[in-house]
Amino acid sequence: MTTREFNFDGIVGPTHNYAGLSFGNVASQEHQNLHSSPRQAALQGLDKMKLVADLGIEQCVLPPLLRPDLHFLRQIGFTGTDPQLIDQAHRRNPLLLAAAYSASNMWTANAATVTPSADSDDRRLHLTPANLSSNLHRSIETASTTRVLRFVFADSRFAVHDPLPGTRAMSDEGAANQTRIVDQHGNPGLELFVYGSQWLNQKSRRPKKYPARQTLESEKRLPGFMD
Repeated sequence: MTTREFNFDGIVGPTHNYAGLSFGNVASQEHQNLHSSPRQAALQGLDKMKLVADLGIEQCVLPPLLRPDLHFLRQIGFTGTDPQLIDQAHRRNPLLLAAAYSASNMWTANAATVTPSADSDDRRLHLTPANLSSNLHRSIETASTTRVLRFVFADSRFAVHDPLPGTRAMSDEGAANQTRIVDQHGNPGLELFVYGSQWLNQKSRRPKKYPARQTLESEKRLPGFMD
């Protein structure tokens, strides 16, 4: 069986902004409230994708999610027309409005954890969308990202699983904490996962400067990586 490898990138959406919503993301916090340039950022992203494609790697693009997320604003109690929702959130809590506008799903590494077909028992590619439960503005991406992935990978050769429960014990940041090592393209590889805490073991060591976003418990429950 021929193995093909694709690189997936997200593209910056038009509501991209520097809101500094993610404690521990130093670059985000340093640029908080500065002017952003969504169009320029999107073009830079496309230039990078073309470079990858020119190197011979098959390149795919995931679309930006619909923003602002007005469903999220309604979920947390805002009411009225779409403009009224935005006005209320801006007046009452601008950070909630910033979360609704966040275009951070452009970071594709956080979209899902991936089990390549070469590593899985059933020879299918498995994806588990990340619950991103450690940050409000990221957690609202999960449902939409799951729908996008199920649309893109709508074939029996793929399996897109449900995200893990959005609890602190199962905090999952996707493939951003995953590295795969392999000796030759197409061969089974070694998956390395990094975690910041063991949530159910309160005596375990934990980061002191920034909060842990990935738990050991979540990585042990990912499909394809069961004990």
